[in-house]
Amino acid sequence: MEDVNQFYKDKTVVITGAGGYIGGQLVSALQKTEARIIRVSSQDLPSLDGVNSFKLDIKTRHCWNEIADKADIVFHLAGNTSVYAAAKDPLGSLTSTLVPIVELISAVEESKRPIKVVYASTVTVYGLTNELPVNENAIVSPVSLYDLHKVFAEEQLLFASKKGILNGVCLRLANVYGPSINKALSNDRGVLNKVTKFALEGKDLQLFGGGDFIRDYVFIDDVVHAFLLAGLSMEMRDRSFNVATGKGTTVGKVFHMVVEQVEAITKHKVDIQSVPFPPGADPTELRNFVGDIGCIEAVCGWKPTINLEEGINQLISSFTNSQY
Repeated sequence: MEDVNQFYKDKTVVITGAGGYIGGQLVSALQKTEARIIRVSSQDLPSLDGVNSFKLDIKTRHCWNEIADKADIVFHLAGNTSVYAAAKDPLGSLTSTLVPIVELISAVEESKRPIKVVYASTVTVYGLTNELPVNENAIVSPVSLYDLHKVFAEEQLLFASKKGILNGVCLRLANVYGPSINKALSNDRGVLNKVTKFALEGKDLQLFGGGDFIRDYVFIDDVVHAFLLAGLSMEMRDRSFNVATGKGTTVGKVFHMVVEQVEAITKHKVDIQSVPFPPGADPTELRNFVGDIGCIEAVCGWKPTINLEEGINQLISSFTNSQY
């Protein structure tokens, strides 16, 4: 696999959602290369040396015409990130998720420039899976509007990629955690980060549903590396890939890992209170998931490097150093 820094040297790389949790960390990683970086956000972003920022509405053709005329690679992470926001405002969620992909494709088709597009999707598009681990051949069966809209966006992008309009790939992300320069923008995202911060503040933790549900927790720096490899790999196109660890851990065990590591550092023990799920909890809260990562490893050599214990340790250290 080509060296990441060498590949991105002098490439123009656009990151939508650059003010978000993963987007901010991706920008930081790209700053270590000699890429020309353009951040796109609907909000004003703090200035960064050597980084350009565009305040644009990703739902408009104007936005994507600006990007298509300049970009070599687009990391598209913007759009609705909340299951509950999608349920509350289905049209708003669909518009923010699908319309940008449609406008992107049209702008790239007009520009006739060979652009690579890496789209941030989610493993929850698989729905309530019965057999673990789950590979990319599993039938997507969304149980929320948020996931349904993600499927629409995936299919739209991959359809254009197979037609040769652009070079597109979708990354289905498992439960991402770890320190970033930005926090998750939705309350139902970044749960492990929030739990860790609460424990460091001495707050008791609420564990919903007994904590027996299995999750696949993947460290943010490994996720960012998967994006960088997807951007440079010519083999990663026209399809979706899982970005996970292939290892499942119950939510309850993760809570106890956090409590034990926090106690070792602060000498203060917080309690874990088992409580029922609140009314209206999304069905994806009740799922079990472990992702098969054989495809992405075979195609580009990606695999996770940070195990859960070390990842939680790094997360705690980041909060401690910033005095949370």
